[in-house]
Parts: sequence; C-alpha cells; structure tokens
Amino acid sequence: MRLNRLLLIFSFGVLPFFHACRSPETDDKLKSKIEAALADNQGITVDVEEGNVTLNGQLGSDSLKQVVEKKTKIAGGENIKSIHNNIMVNLPEPEDAREKYHEIVEGAVDSTLTRDVNRVLEDFPTITAQVRGGIIIATGNIEKTKIDSLKKRLEHIKPKGIDMKGVSGR
Repeated sequence: MRLNRLLLIFSFGVLPFFHACRSPETDDKLKSKIEAALADNQGITVDVEEGNVTLNGQLGSDSLKQVVEKKTKIAGGENIKSIHNNIMVNLPEPEDAREKYHEIVEGAVDSTLTRDVNRVLEDFPTITAQVRGGIIIATGNIEKTKIDSLKKRLEHIKPKGIDMKGVSGR
C-alpha cells in the first residue's frame, strides 16, 4: 500500500516533466509540416527546437513576410511555442534591367512591369497603377512621408518613366 502511494506520488511528479520535454522527433514532424506549408515560398528556411520555430530567408515585401508567418502558425497549430520571424524584406528585382524590358516585344513589357508594380503596391494599398508603353501611371492618396518611398520602389523596377501626377499626399 505504501509502495503504491509512493509510485503514485512519483508518477505525478515525473509525468509533467516528461510531457514538457519535446523529443527531436516531435520537432522534426513540426518542421516537416511547416516546410510543406511553405513549399511555394522558396528560400525560406525553418528551424525548430523544443517547439520554438525560427524562420530565415528573404522576401520581396512585408505582406509576404506576414503571410509566411500565418502559414507557419496554421501548419504548426498548438505544437508551436513561439515563432521568431527573421525573414529579411528586400525590394523585388525586375527580371533584368531597363534594357531587357525594352528588348521585349510590345505588350510583354507592360505585363512584366505590371507584375513588378503589383508587388510594390502590396505595401501601398491606397495606390493603384496602370502600365502603358513601359510607363507607370500611379493614382491615389498616400501619406506625404511615404511618397518618396513609393517613388524609389517604383524607380527600382526600372520602367521607361513614372507619372505620379495622380498621387496626392495627405
């Protein structure tokens, strides 16, 4: 009887300890789930240690960085203790440079530029833009402090020109 009580007390004291310890196998399964969820985000690496997830890599916008973090949370569920999102945000690079855009035939220039402009505008939701003949025509309202940032990001994708007459600062 005394031995049974001792075993019972011992098991209640030890079981929570074993439950709190995560096996490397559990971390490996969690890592595999997250990597599968992030398969379309190449260049992102996932590390998992005791349920703590670390994301590393580079993406083209803050919104993409947040999408990756949401996908990680959904894939890992309650097995995740914390997420350390170390993903760096870099400006999207055009396929080559201005010269390449102008070597491409007619509408392909505009469709390539439109794709790159849409990537930039993910971070500026109040701005819309059209591309005509390699020229970006932007419209909308934006904080005055963000106008220079928008212009630099659009210049970075190397269009023939940028028309920002339709953009007003508030």
